[in-house]
Amino acid sequence: MSKKDKKIILIAQCLVNPYCRVHILGQNFPLSQQLTNYLMERHVGIIQYLCPETSAMGLMRNPQGRQQYDNVFFRNHCKELIKIPMLMVREFIKNKYRLVCFIGLENSPTCGIHWGKHKINRYQTESPNPVDNPSPDDPFLRGIMAEILTEELSKEDIKVPFFEFPALSPQDSEKRKNFWEDLRKAVEPGYSDYDHEG
Repeated sequence: MSKKDKKIILIAQCLVNPYCRVHILGQNFPLSQQLTNYLMERHVGIIQYLCPETSAMGLMRNPQGRQQYDNVFFRNHCKELIKIPMLMVREFIKNKYRLVCFIGLENSPTCGIHWGKHKINRYQTESPNPVDNPSPDDPFLRGIMAEILTEELSKEDIKVPFFEFPALSPQDSEKRKNFWEDLRKAVEPGYSDYDHEG
């Protein structure tokens, strides 16, 4: 591993502290351990921001859809939370570190990367449960924090891929496989499909 390739990553807090997740997303500690072990073994520094849902609504919150979080108050809360992590990113980049990617969380209304069509609950608002048969024509939205991060990185002209941590997908799923392939390509220069670890 080249000492010149100094790397950092920006991630949602629940990826290193699964207790932050709302209960329906589960607390997948083995998957979080797999992720952090991978990053540490490859000397990737981790920058995380506080979980916006936990810091706004506490641990005993009910699961909600993106619609409920899409308001000026919650957006302002997210913008405040990301200020220091973004300063950290800028400082590391200024000192020749490479931001390899951002990792959000699958099906998170705040930190998800692909928020598609969701079911409607009994109050006629968006539920946190995706529809059973999503269509390719469903709207493509990012979670509220992921959307704000896109804007903030764009202001700094920082271009990095956004990945989604597949906490809800089975171990042998295509989503899980694609996540690791994409992450390895971002972290390990020269990585190819032919020389990856099992």
